[in-house]
Amino acid sequence: MKTFVKTFILLFLIGVTFSGCEDIKSLADVKFDTELSADLNVTVPAEGLKSAALVAGFPFDESAAIDPRSDEDIDEYFDNLKSFDVTAMTGTFRNVSKPVKIMSGTISVSSGSTVASWPIADYEVANSKSITLDNSDGQWDKVNQILDDKTAFKARIVGETSEGGVSFTLHIVIFVKVTANPL
Repeated sequence: MKTFVKTFILLFLIGVTFSGCEDIKSLADVKFDTELSADLNVTVPAEGLKSAALVAGFPFDESAAIDPRSDEDIDEYFDNLKSFDVTAMTGTFRNVSKPVKIMSGTISVSSGSTVASWPIADYEVANSKSITLDNSDGQWDKVNQILDDKTAFKARIVGETSEGGVSFTLHIVIFVKVTANPL
């Protein structure tokens, strides 16, 4: 009986020790908030360039790369990154040459076959006006998957405006909580 109790206690201590290693290792986790961003500089051609037979509005398509390593904190912990968690995403219109309406369009973030997108329709573009890129269809989960690849990815806006000869910048910001572990 004494041998059984000693063996049981020994096995219990071994179990606690090994299951506790992961808990102890997680104490060294480093968590920080950061922002990844891109400027999408859109120029919509003037009316003379529009082919009325092809589209009802004035088409545009602009994209820009976002490289997570451009963030100092991400770069510092790059080899020890554990996870990314998008907490918010926004787009802010800047440098609007004149007010215009986006009749239809899409804002997206993509890498390879993974795409998170947000439709836009009848949206009045004006300086400092913001659009929330929400998680209504699980888009942030896809952005987290893209970030887990730890490579540059693309932000894009494509659509049609109500008139041509206009330009604007869409400043996309992805707010992210990052977890790294230097052990």
